[in-house]
Amino acid sequence: MCGFFGIYNKRKAAELAVIGLHGIQHRAREYAGIASSDGFNIFREVGNGIAREVFADTDKLNRLHGRHALGHVRYSTTLRQENDRYRDNTQPVIGWYSGRKFALAHNGNLTNLDELRQLLHDRPMETTMDTEFIVRLIEQHDTGKLESDLARVFGLLRGSYELGILFPDRLVAVRDPQGNHPLSIGKMEESFFISSETTGFSGVGAQFVRDVEPGEMVLIENGGIFSRRFAKATPKKCRFEGNYFSHPASLIFGEAVDDYRIRLGRTLEQCCPALGADIVTPVPDSSNYIAMGYAENQRSGIYRPVIVRSHYGRSFIAATQVERDETVALKFHFTGHAIRGKSVVIVDDSIVRGTTLTKVIAEIRRYEPREVHVRSGTPMIKYPCVYGIDMQEKERLIAATHTNAEICKKLGADSVEFLPLDVQKQMSPNPESFCFACMDGRYWH
Repeated sequence: MCGFFGIYNKRKAAELAVIGLHGIQHRAREYAGIASSDGFNIFREVGNGIAREVFADTDKLNRLHGRHALGHVRYSTTLRQENDRYRDNTQPVIGWYSGRKFALAHNGNLTNLDELRQLLHDRPMETTMDTEFIVRLIEQHDTGKLESDLARVFGLLRGSYELGILFPDRLVAVRDPQGNHPLSIGKMEESFFISSETTGFSGVGAQFVRDVEPGEMVLIENGGIFSRRFAKATPKKCRFEGNYFSHPASLIFGEAVDDYRIRLGRTLEQCCPALGADIVTPVPDSSNYIAMGYAENQRSGIYRPVIVRSHYGRSFIAATQVERDETVALKFHFTGHAIRGKSVVIVDDSIVRGTTLTKVIAEIRRYEPREVHVRSGTPMIKYPCVYGIDMQEKERLIAATHTNAEICKKLGADSVEFLPLDVQKQMSPNPESFCFACMDGRYWH
């Protein structure tokens, strides 16, 4: 998963981009990059790591001139290749349109690269990112009529693509016809902002205005903000965004994430109670509100966090399995006195690979609980995601290769239960407008 944040018409735009990226940093932490514009030229600086570390180098910020900027945070969602380290796989990606540079940031995954490769006549790529295909197609379709050229290119794309595109004199926000991932518009006085999540706006003092609609292209320029629809909306919103990825303070798909997760927890307890348990604890932080909802009626235990987060980072989005193992080891402290002799229910937002939970349960067992039960707020994830979440290797998905009993044994728990898939769909408004592909294997592209 990735995220981007854009600014149009604000002094020290690049510095604001760093603040905006910090607000969505939970989405990715492998790479960070910013492109800026002074109205005539495009400037670009990138680096490995989180945004605040990459741009702690003031020389980099000083080279990012202008009142417009577009920042991006990334981790790899295409399967990593041996030569990745030799390529500049950072965003925004630079291209040329009508003799001037532009910069493009992408969240999502394209699913028709073979077809696009043919359209580009097997042109050699400078990166291993699908994002570059979009940039090269824009270059190929350059007639000088920007809106029409962009609409023509977007019509060629399949899969998930939320885009920010910075031209010297304008900023463009684009959401695929399925609206698979969130993308929002903010405003402060005469300045406009775009962000992969609404949490990007608060740090810079901007107010949320609205979401970019599925199949919509929003152009922000000197004369104001303009909208053009390039495709009919056929929504397939990623359900995993609300369950795990998005920040609890965000507003996505028209719903507050914290409210949704509390409701998810209530529903999970109704379907999968742990009657007679003593305490309910989340695996912080994305499970906190789900656990609150689960413990609300106290039938399956009271809410008592005994797993305390100690280190920045999300093990699920670490780049390699080795890094995930190390991150889990550093990430948590445990309040052992509250665990001893108790029946503990661990509520997690999802169980993808089982890396985190296996180590968490082993650590909890050291404090001699009476029982350890696990409840997942997401149904079994059995299928790879091809739309931008790093779940592309089926053999690494624990629910794809193990039965429920085998998962329970592997994790070291006394019981494991998942929110039923039919219940997950029922609690989603207009379920046909959501994507459950990682849970039911029904891909739409």
